[in-house]
Amino acid sequence: MKKITILCYDYAFSSVITGVLDLFSLAGVTWNNIHNKPPTRLFDIKLASLDGRPVRCLNNVAIAADSALSEATDSDILFIPPIGGHIDKTIKKLLPSIQWLREMHSQGCQIVSSCTGSFLLAETGLLDGKQATTHWGYMDQFKERYPAVNLKPEQLITNEISLLCAGGGSAWLDLSLLLIEQHFGHDIAVQTAKALVIERKQQTQTPYFTNHGQKYHTDTDILAVQTWLDEHFSKPITIDELGAQHGLNSRTFKRRFKRATGDSPLAYIQSLRIEMAKKLLESGRSSIEQITLEVGYQDSSSFVKLFKKKTGLSPQAYRQTFSHMGHRHLSKRQ
Repeated sequence: MKKITILCYDYAFSSVITGVLDLFSLAGVTWNNIHNKPPTRLFDIKLASLDGRPVRCLNNVAIAADSALSEATDSDILFIPPIGGHIDKTIKKLLPSIQWLREMHSQGCQIVSSCTGSFLLAETGLLDGKQATTHWGYMDQFKERYPAVNLKPEQLITNEISLLCAGGGSAWLDLSLLLIEQHFGHDIAVQTAKALVIERKQQTQTPYFTNHGQKYHTDTDILAVQTWLDEHFSKPITIDELGAQHGLNSRTFKRRFKRATGDSPLAYIQSLRIEMAKKLLESGRSSIEQITLEVGYQDSSSFVKLFKKKTGLSPQAYRQTFSHMGHRHLSKRQ
């Protein structure tokens, strides 16, 4: 039996804490019960807070801890739930846990984080030079705070064996199933997913990304370019013309744009066009050919390839996933 400790703290997501508690408690139990076999508990799960006292989660739900962190030294797996409150303030309150997390990892404990819980894991320094992921909406903040971490925001899960991270939302479900698979095998993980009716997702967050605008910088010339592109990104224009239009030669423009936004001008324009295409797919019935033209491309085949590269889904699959009309259309066909 593997021992899991869930780190509980104020303003954490109670749904993840209780969800993880339920899922691991039922692994080896629900499937066996359904098939009239003796249940076999695979995990011993405890809730721990810094001082052993109850915590009050983001939605004001109070959760009682089984112990203080210092008493959970026999854990095989430590699970860090998402930070639901102010990240800086929460990490400051949890600073006493940092050294304990390092010591637990050095003793062979596997540490995993869900969503913005990756901030606390990264604070330990254990992720330096390693891959990690977090909620896509916090990737810029994460990159700025932890530049030594190899952030992979497009990935739903990053797996460094002893250090795992899950992306945003319900990615903790996939992370939990992966842990079950690591410790008890593929068949047990599949049985758990089937028993609890959990659909394992594709390993990417990219369909959920939205363009942040990347305007958190002080280069006024590049800000002017971005403002112009907000209204004219679908129009035919070359990168050299775009720079010259704002008084910058090609080389200087590309260098300053990359430094300010983190993207090349071409990649930035592509992102704006893909973002508009996503909105059109979500809200309307326009054909892929019509959308291709509306966002500034001429060849729908090339557009489809670019869309899939950027989002991980074809335009048709994106519409089916995120458009209410797409779901109704599928229902009628079925």
